[in-house]
Amino acid sequence: MIDFTFIDLFAGIGGIRLGFESIGGCCVFSSEWNDWSKKTYQANFGVEESFTGDIVPFPAEDVPDHDVLLAGFPCQPFSIAGVSKKNALGLPHGFECATQGTLFFDVARILATKRPKAFLLENVKNLVSHNNGQTFKIIKNTHNRARFIQNMS
Repeated sequence: MIDFTFIDLFAGIGGIRLGFESIGGCCVFSSEWNDWSKKTYQANFGVEESFTGDIVPFPAEDVPDHDVLLAGFPCQPFSIAGVSKKNALGLPHGFECATQGTLFFDVARILATKRPKAFLLENVKNLVSHNNGQTFKIIKNTHNRARFIQNMS
């Protein structure tokens, strides 16, 4: 029996999915960019639902309707170890990391378009304190702005 539907963004090998399936959820869409993670995910779960690699160019309107959005967006631009490594290499971190740091905004784009009943964003402890708290403030403000726009429509 299906109690609710969910999507699994930045799915990795499916750890978050396991928990939500165990309580009656049915995954209707998944995305994972890393080829090895994607192969493992598909071996673990098959390919019953829609699956895409890179979520950035994927139109939010094409994401199936769902009750819950799950997103384990990349932590490397925000984690203590990731920030230290990027600083040592002279590379940008946080939202300045164009390949990983901006993926939260794709989550926000899908949330604003699909308007699920709930969402779960998984990341790292340092997300709250990264850039003296400015990163988390941007995440909260982006979510609040999208929620305000939804309430107006």
